[in-house]
Amino acid sequence: MLFSANSFAAAMLALYIGFALGLPRPYWAMTTAYIVSQPLAGAVRSKAVYRVLGTILGAAAAVALVPNLVNAPWLLSLALALWVGGCLTISLLDRTPRSYVMMLAGYTAAIIGFPSVSQPGAIFDVAASRVIEIGLGILCATMVHSLVFPRPVGRVLKTRLANWLGEADRWALDVLREEADPATIARDRRHLAAAASEIRMLAVHLPFDTSRLRETTGVVRALQERMLLLIPLLSGLGDRMEALRDVREPRVREALNAVIGWIEAGAPREAGLDLVDELRTLAALRSDANWSSLLVESLLVRLSEAVRALAEGHALMARIDDPDAPLSSALDAATRESARHRMHADLPLALLSGGAAAIAVMLSCAAWIQFGWGDGIAAPVMAAVFCCFFAALDDPVPAIKDFGLFSLLSLPLAALYMFAILPAIDGFPMLVAAMGPPLLFLGLYIPDPRRMGAALAVLMGFCNALALQETFSADFAGFLNGNLGQFVGLLLAITVTAALRSMGTDASARRLLTRTWRNLARLARARQAPEPAAFAAVLVDRLGILTPKLAEVGHAHDLVGVDALRDLRVGMNLVAVQAARPDLPRDGKAHVDAALDGVGDHFAALAAGARAAPGAELLARIDTALRDLAEAPAASAVQGVSGLVGLRRNLFPKAPAFVPEVAR
Repeated sequence: MLFSANSFAAAMLALYIGFALGLPRPYWAMTTAYIVSQPLAGAVRSKAVYRVLGTILGAAAAVALVPNLVNAPWLLSLALALWVGGCLTISLLDRTPRSYVMMLAGYTAAIIGFPSVSQPGAIFDVAASRVIEIGLGILCATMVHSLVFPRPVGRVLKTRLANWLGEADRWALDVLREEADPATIARDRRHLAAAASEIRMLAVHLPFDTSRLRETTGVVRALQERMLLLIPLLSGLGDRMEALRDVREPRVREALNAVIGWIEAGAPREAGLDLVDELRTLAALRSDANWSSLLVESLLVRLSEAVRALAEGHALMARIDDPDAPLSSALDAATRESARHRMHADLPLALLSGGAAAIAVMLSCAAWIQFGWGDGIAAPVMAAVFCCFFAALDDPVPAIKDFGLFSLLSLPLAALYMFAILPAIDGFPMLVAAMGPPLLFLGLYIPDPRRMGAALAVLMGFCNALALQETFSADFAGFLNGNLGQFVGLLLAITVTAALRSMGTDASARRLLTRTWRNLARLARARQAPEPAAFAAVLVDRLGILTPKLAEVGHAHDLVGVDALRDLRVGMNLVAVQAARPDLPRDGKAHVDAALDGVGDHFAALAAGARAAPGAELLARIDTALRDLAEAPAASAVQGVSGLVGLRRNLFPKAPAFVPEVAR
């Protein structure tokens, strides 16, 4: 209710100022105020900045294109269509709110450019008016949501971070105590991967927040890096514990109990670093090269890495809670140097989406130009808007249809207001009173992700159909014809998107898996290791996107048994082996390279469509590399051994135990 009241107040303020300034389309300011409004104040401000930049860029493109190409309508249509498609392509490569800059630049150029072809000499005035109208709506929404009981991003983000870290602690305890069943652990931890991606998206708004947490942006990023590493580390730890079942070796059991006690005590950092040293010392004390010993060694290595990540995560969380909480010099430096890791991006799909938008705009222009349909100018505008709004979905067609349907449902209400209610009122206070009931009611549903699309569709359709001006005039023919143009654009957006861009959830899941397998193949064939957190960032982000898709289409025969979490573990094991490779002896390096090439061939085959399990030859290569590394000095080979053990466990979970020596 508070959000709805704030949004309504911002919209009415924007409309009032638009009337006072004599803007040609003040209702744009009102509609923009609703589009920008978000339940979190920081999100409103971050989107406001990006939307203003995008609007200015789109207006500049329209000013540059329309006067120079107005005498060649087909060429102008092509230029604007390519601009829309190009901007959409670039925006889809960035899945953060920054993408609004290019998306708005695309369809703002269409919104300003197409209606201006009849008066190209006034294009600069039109563009300036649109920028002012949209900027006014953004300013009013930002001011109201920031001043009237604002809900800071920092408070929500802090709660999400604390909950995530608490769940990671519980995951570690479940694994070490061997209490929960593997299926439950796997399901819950996929949830953590999705939550990690959500937290990353939420943290993008932090620099724009008014809460104290804005000053700890670097700390939050450093904590996110530990989160990204903990998912594969704890997952790998669970795999080792499952392989060892009941760990009986006293020194190892004692170490596991020490870690359990440390987590239960709140995971203090200094005690955690002491534990890390003890675990690494134990890992280096390899008694022999039998399979059980190598599993124990790999377990201790993974456990030491997990303890370090947990310890640093809790220390960073303490700094978020208390800005005066101490950090080590290395960790303090990490908070200043932590980089923005890239997220999953799909360039071919982005190009296809941009191409579909350009074609839909061109077809709409053909209907407008060929039929000499003056009000048909709304068709290419709406085709651009619809194609851009829903391009990030696997199948945008249902969302576009729903948006169009709810927009259509708004027209009877708009007609009632335009021809019955508005002619009977006079003055702005009466207008506010008349607009209050529908807008306040619709505003209640915007914060709900399940109903937001329908609510915004009705609200935008209602406001745009009324097209409120300082002086009111009801024109039924113009009302009908203008809205007909919008639905022609809607129909063409649906047709082109369904033909070129739509894909089912199963096809989207296969596409994500294929890209993951190609990345793993490239990593295995590389001869240097990427930075672990940066590599984990992309895979964890992809895992968060992929998990709900796999759950939805698990019936697909070629997706049965696919384990995205296992692929993440394989990736981090490859990183560990590649990182240890430069310090290996020459013979060991050659055998490790052969094993890595075999892993690369396996994932390249998966990406090419083969669904065969890894063959015996790859198992033999991994075992040969293990024999070489098991004979090397433990201190220099422990990381490589741990990575190879992880590869063997994940690729061949049912293989017989590793034999350290080949019978002669």
